[in-house]
Amino acid sequence: MDKKYSKKKEKLQSIIFIRACCCIGIIIFHYSCSSNGKVKILYTTANASFGFMFVTSFFIISGVVLYYNYPKILSFKSYYYKRWKSILVPYYICFTYFFLKNIFKFHKFFYKDDWAKIFLTLIGLDGYLSYKIKSYYLVGEWFLGALIILYIIYPFLLCLMKNNIIINNIIISFFYYLMYKRKYFAIHVTRNIITCAFSFYFGMEIIRYKKFYLRNKIPSIISVFLLIFLYSIKIKINFYILIHQIQGFSLFLVLYQIGYYVMKTKLNIIFFKIANISFSIYLLHRQIIFAVLSCYNPKYWYIHIILFSVTILLTIICSNIHLMIVNSVFNSYIFKKIDSLFI
Repeated sequence: MDKKYSKKKEKLQSIIFIRACCCIGIIIFHYSCSSNGKVKILYTTANASFGFMFVTSFFIISGVVLYYNYPKILSFKSYYYKRWKSILVPYYICFTYFFLKNIFKFHKFFYKDDWAKIFLTLIGLDGYLSYKIKSYYLVGEWFLGALIILYIIYPFLLCLMKNNIIINNIIISFFYYLMYKRKYFAIHVTRNIITCAFSFYFGMEIIRYKKFYLRNKIPSIISVFLLIFLYSIKIKINFYILIHQIQGFSLFLVLYQIGYYVMKTKLNIIFFKIANISFSIYLLHRQIIFAVLSCYNPKYWYIHIILFSVTILLTIICSNIHLMIVNSVFNSYIFKKIDSLFI
């Protein structure tokens, strides 16, 4: 029993390590995107951007954690309520602050003159659909909307997972084919829900076949060479999104093996704390980057070391405050009553 528990604990700790690393990585990437500095760290490779690689790893993590916790859905009411509570409630709290800030700035409640568009915010899709519809999109980015859709269709993916692994991947490959051959989606291919679902499903598959993906060192060793090769060598093919995702998958597998050892050291407390506020960081970091760089955004790289340090510090402070507010809401009398109705 102890050995079984230990293995589970080690696996989850590696996921915590990956979550923390990707969280910091995405802050660095978005800072580089907004910075005027000549040196841009973790910005792009010969093929995929680091931002896409980190986001791909986030989708994999979501698939891993969800399949680990819900290999079977015993209650759809409880499942969907918990997803709404963990994702949208923190999002609402964060959005409310910046929304009120804009109300005072423009002296108007629906300052974009179309109150109906607030509905996209209420369902968390304002960022995901921002390429098409200009709404009250302030926090959460496109990733949030994609994640909500994936949580909604998870029961379908779970049914798919019950089949043979070969059949599973044939079906997924068929959807991939439709996406590229038929051009059903106007959204950019890196944000296409099929692309996101492929990464998410890979995370589910990793847990189901963990003996092959996680306990076997060969996939991780291959991933190291793939990361090095694809970092510097441009692969020119029409199906370029697959190359992008291979980089994201490789990053996840390499970080998993590194995390297995790092999380056994005293450094693990750092990664636990970052992972604990990772969703709050995700919601807030872009607004903080804009606030810092709007004050001063020079071309000198050494100044940006100071500015980035300030950005990280403010992000961590604000994220901790946000998490404290979220926990207070969850522990309130009203929310406990709501919990009793759904859980």
